[in-house]
Amino acid sequence: MGFDSYGAPQFGLNDVKVAAYTATNTYGTEVDVPSVQLMSVTMQVVSAQLEGDDEITDTASNAIGAQIQLRFGSLSIGALEVILGIDSVPSGSTYDHLQIGGGDTMPYFGMCGKINATQGSGDTHVFIPKCKIMSAVTLITAEYGRYTIPEMTVQAVTDATYDIINIIEDAAAQSVAIPPTYIES
Repeated sequence: MGFDSYGAPQFGLNDVKVAAYTATNTYGTEVDVPSVQLMSVTMQVVSAQLEGDDEITDTASNAIGAQIQLRFGSLSIGALEVILGIDSVPSGSTYDHLQIGGGDTMPYFGMCGKINATQGSGDTHVFIPKCKIMSAVTLITAEYGRYTIPEMTVQAVTDATYDIINIIEDAAAQSVAIPPTYIES
């Protein structure tokens, strides 16, 4: 039995980029998330059931958001600037300094991940137009014989143009862009 889509079956995670969300349809410069290992998108729903007459007489279920788990290799100040909304202080070729303070407000940002297809030349992109950090962020876990792997949970909300989650299957592989330049809202 064949697969019924252009970008299937999907395998691995090829690329993820983030960009500051400045307004509807307006994003900052895309920044690569280095050595990305995980982008897990879980659609959130609110639901209820109406019970009466000794049975369930109706149900309601609505998409309300998405929760994204993001894990990547290397402590990337560039990616963290976008995700945390904090500008670093570069010092030429000597150092780059990112200072996180109490009371810093987490910003909205956009995110797009690319998964290659194992058959054909297509791919699948998952575009999250508007999200922000909503829980603790593991920035550094340093351990002998292991790489530093930042990990975080991000909450997506509805964007006026692109809604919550966009899944795009391409017949021919595309580059990651925020927003994807070839989709219609």
